[in-house]
Amino acid sequence: MKRFLTTIAAVVLALAGTGAYAQISDIEGKWSAGGGFSAFSLAGTGADQVEKLGFPSLVPGFFFGASLDYAFSTIQGLTVEPGAYIYHYGKSFVFGISDDRKAKSYHANYLSVPINLKYSFTNGSDFGLAVYTGPRFNLGIGGNMFSTGKTYPSLRPIEAQWGVGLAVTIQDAAIIRAGYDTGLLRGIRDNKDLGYDDVQAHRDVFSIGLSFIF
Repeated sequence: MKRFLTTIAAVVLALAGTGAYAQISDIEGKWSAGGGFSAFSLAGTGADQVEKLGFPSLVPGFFFGASLDYAFSTIQGLTVEPGAYIYHYGKSFVFGISDDRKAKSYHANYLSVPINLKYSFTNGSDFGLAVYTGPRFNLGIGGNMFSTGKTYPSLRPIEAQWGVGLAVTIQDAAIIRAGYDTGLLRGIRDNKDLGYDDVQAHRDVFSIGLSFIF
């Protein structure tokens, strides 16, 4: 995963005009790894249509992964932070059109690649505060929430989001983060079995977690 994140960082830095690097391995920064809790909901035009069929207003889950915080600018405190994370969501509920109205276990897994622009405020204490924002690119990597049919919500497996968040660093050893990502693309596929052809709802995600710097 470290090589994967380093490659992402190299591409971002090159696009930012910070110069060419002869070797990707020359990139150094603060690595952090950890996880936490997450939840998503559907928002936007047509979200109510899906919720009327039984889709919950909030789907809980968890995540884990790693990121690289790299100082690409001469502006003190300004860094770029690419990462790679696995998200898992799951909940049992009754959904769709079926004679059998028993609850079913639904789940969805995503590989998420955020690329944050981050600004850290430092005051010489053991605690530091940072704000960050940037795009996230998500790929569904398993789960029946992506399936179509009379009892499946048919989430789209490829999506993009824009996120904002806050981070508190403790003694340069641990980071507590809280962030909110809003969907930029349609998050529901057409599902004629359920009666919707053009639902424009997207997925919004809230996450809070703890990571450790190494």
